[in-house]
Amino acid sequence: MNGKIQKLSLSEKARLLSGKSFWQTQDYKEAGIESITFSDGPSGLRVQDGKTDSMGLNASKASTCFPAHSALACSFNTELVNGVGVALGAEAAHFGVNILLAPAINIKRNPLNGRNFEYFSEDPYLSGVMGREYISGVQSNGVGACVKHFAANNKELGRTVYDSAVDARTLREIYLTPFEIAVKGAKPAAVMTAYNRLNGVYCNENKWLLSEVLRGEWGHDGIVISDWGGTYNRVDAVKAGADLEMPLCKFSEKELLDSIKLGELTKDELDLCAERIINLSDKLNGTKIVAECDFEKNAAFAERCAEECAVLLKNDGVLPLNKSEKYALIGDIAQNAVQGGGSSKVNPTQVATLLQCFENEENFVGFERGYNQKGKKSKNLIKKALKLAQNADIIICAVGISAGEAEGVDRENIRLAENQIELLSALKSTGKKIVAVLSCGGAVETDWDEGLHALLLAGLNGQGGAKAVKRLIFGEICPSGKLSETFPHKLEDLPSTKYFTDNAYACEYKEGMRVGYRGLTGAKYPFGFGLSYTQFGYSDAQIGYLKSSKMPDFLSFFIKNEGNFDGAEAAQLYIEYPENAHSPKLQLKGFAKVFLKAGEGARVQIPFDEYSFRSFDTGSGKWVTVGGTYKIYIGASSEDLWLCSEIELDGVEEVPAADSESVCAKEYVIHRNKKGRVIADFTTPFSELKNSRGALGRLATRIAFAITKNNPTANGTMRYVTLRTAAQFAKFGSRRASGLVDIFGGKAFRGIGKLIRGEKKKDK
Repeated sequence: MNGKIQKLSLSEKARLLSGKSFWQTQDYKEAGIESITFSDGPSGLRVQDGKTDSMGLNASKASTCFPAHSALACSFNTELVNGVGVALGAEAAHFGVNILLAPAINIKRNPLNGRNFEYFSEDPYLSGVMGREYISGVQSNGVGACVKHFAANNKELGRTVYDSAVDARTLREIYLTPFEIAVKGAKPAAVMTAYNRLNGVYCNENKWLLSEVLRGEWGHDGIVISDWGGTYNRVDAVKAGADLEMPLCKFSEKELLDSIKLGELTKDELDLCAERIINLSDKLNGTKIVAECDFEKNAAFAERCAEECAVLLKNDGVLPLNKSEKYALIGDIAQNAVQGGGSSKVNPTQVATLLQCFENEENFVGFERGYNQKGKKSKNLIKKALKLAQNADIIICAVGISAGEAEGVDRENIRLAENQIELLSALKSTGKKIVAVLSCGGAVETDWDEGLHALLLAGLNGQGGAKAVKRLIFGEICPSGKLSETFPHKLEDLPSTKYFTDNAYACEYKEGMRVGYRGLTGAKYPFGFGLSYTQFGYSDAQIGYLKSSKMPDFLSFFIKNEGNFDGAEAAQLYIEYPENAHSPKLQLKGFAKVFLKAGEGARVQIPFDEYSFRSFDTGSGKWVTVGGTYKIYIGASSEDLWLCSEIELDGVEEVPAADSESVCAKEYVIHRNKKGRVIADFTTPFSELKNSRGALGRLATRIAFAITKNNPTANGTMRYVTLRTAAQFAKFGSRRASGLVDIFGGKAFRGIGKLIRGEKKKDK
């Protein structure tokens, strides 16, 4: 036991389990316990001096803005992602941050999720490996990483109340595997629980998830923290193994002490959480690594990242551009740098727009907006764009998603705004060559690309993105990005869309493991797809056995750059399991990015690992290998497979198929009186309080929604925040928190009295 815990009273230990402020834990100098300081990520540090928030609404110190996770994963480059972690770890150390709240490795289950831009991929293996490398990079600087959001958090609507109903096999193979790879492979300092319920139990109170799986099976020895305001029953959370509640909650100390008096919680359970917090504080505050923090160097690296993240989706030979031809730049996004909204919003150290990058080129003929980013149609803007286009040989048109990709809200659809599509249609009528540059953090329908000569997916590519796009378009860099998610012809093609409903209280994963390319073939642009300015040839696949005569250790193959450009290829390894495994047809199980000069070739080796041939057996509750024939593919995408080898493996005869159709979300209980009015308590979300017993409470709810109606992130988040979370963020003590419930419960005078009087002396 850490000796420092013995210097604390029971009250001090209970207080230690909640934040000291918005971004810091409690400290007890006399006991030698220092605070742990957090900062948001994952694309850059969001260190705030003044007003603090978890929504990205208030300003933060300038730091390097790297490409969003959705873009980074398209690099298929583990060294690059590790380098981003190293850079952010150095900046965190520079700002005095102990733990970076990143990476986010939830699965991109469906493109409608408004927070998909923060996540790496639809594929669990790619997500887990990228997360592992990011964590390793951050923690190489003596700074901790906090992997999030654990687990099955794949929709923003109702994220604080909905129940993710997932069958056991799908949960293990799709939604827990990324966390398993990251936790076992990089040992993050912290794991952040998701807001939602998982099969009826809040993740922050789920003992099976936190103690049995995370700590017991995977060996996590760091702390478990709540998402900000993501605690619903503090006593149950402590019993489950959730160590730290963030941010500061003034009444949780009383909740814990009262539960010990009543025998609902033991002192040992409290001590266990407190000791883990103390141990991590000692580790992080005792680290004396002096990390180099060179913001200019990081800015250049951010540009290189953007170069590798960009995916060339279409090209009839117009790219790379001939600089002798005249070109125009059209599109409102070209004069703005687009980021996703919410807690990942970064204040960049420097930024250049596409317009700034192109306007000084010799054959640049001008810029026009072409459309309004807010979606308002304008014939005049299109008319001006068409007039400019007459002076150019080539049109570079910047389009993208400028709204709806943010924390707290989901996307209404995955189409470009109609005014952007109308602009593209009008530009096609000119007969000019058109190169579209697409900025977005998730898949979009691209039926509008018919008639375009080239389409470059820039993604949300950070502060160096515009410079990277310019270099790619002019052929100074050869595109090498590959899609980390499927772009369907239409949203309805994806099996998950049927179950991605507007029910804020339920999220049923009835599509099972048919996520992304696992459930869709014949996509518009398939998972792993990306064009280049050169061509690569694959040959001579060989399976290697080094350690064992039964299980293969690696697959090697020869790859050659057969074109005239120097370039990099992200070769992908897929495995087709035997039929008795009842698995999706193809699963990504390895990849390697190789840089080759024109005409150069190399033998590449991709190792197999513990995740390559396993299936989850729901009968035994264990991972097993199913006996039979496994087909090993190497290719350029999930639908462009060049080489195939077969191996026979011994194992169990069969595993049960995922029982996904039978899953059913648990009801969220809202208490009502005989007249149908809501009886408010700590678990009641704001969305239900508009019909609460208390007239004053109903009025307050309407006012709050009216104030935030023009801020989708704040409005969407607040709508399903519980009264307990509201009291926590208001920094209420136990009496004022009780008063808040009274006001909504129809006891206005008593509630107002508690708010005015505040806490008793013994509660302060």
